[in-house]
Amino acid sequence: MSTRGSGPLDLAFHHVLTCPCGDTLTAATEDEIVEVSFAHLRERHPELAGDYGREHILAMAQRLVRP
Repeated sequence: MSTRGSGPLDLAFHHVLTCPCGDTLTAATEDEIVEVSFAHLRERHPELAGDYGREHILAMAQRLVRP
C-alpha cells in the first residue's frame, strides 16, 4: 500500500454529489459530504430534509480522484 507522497499510486480523493436540483456538492471526506448535503437539504429542500439519512447521502455521492 502506498503512503502519502511515496509515488504515482498516491491519490487524493474527494466526494461529489449532484443533487437532482442541479447543484453539485463537494467535500474532502465522507463526514463532510454528509454535513454539506444535510445543510443543502435544509436550505434548498426543507420538505425533504427528514427523508434522507447518512447512508442515503453516501450511496448517492461519488468518491473521485481529486484533479
